[in-house]
Amino acid sequence: QKDKLAIRSAGKQILSLRFLWMEKNIGIALDQVVPGHGTIPLSPFYFWPKKDAWEELKAKLESKPWISRRRTIILLNQATDIINLWQQKASSF
Repeated sequence: QKDKLAIRSAGKQILSLRFLWMEKNIGIALDQVVPGHGTIPLSPFYFWPKKDAWEELKAKLESKPWISRRRTIILLNQATDIINLWQQKASSF
């Protein structure tokens, strides 16, 4: 199952988190949405709990100087929410 969360910045840039929700892992990737043209992948999928997907996403966001600190925090908070939700669902199996 793939889900997306889009974040609009002041410069009309749209960043999208993509998720791959699987039984034993959750994948998180970052895209930039170009209205009318589609998406540009900004990262590969980072998989939790195989690796610390949150830390990998944080490093990728911080490597993009055009993504504001505020936007980075919002995206990381959203990733945290989805990882926590996945963990709750995975523990109920």
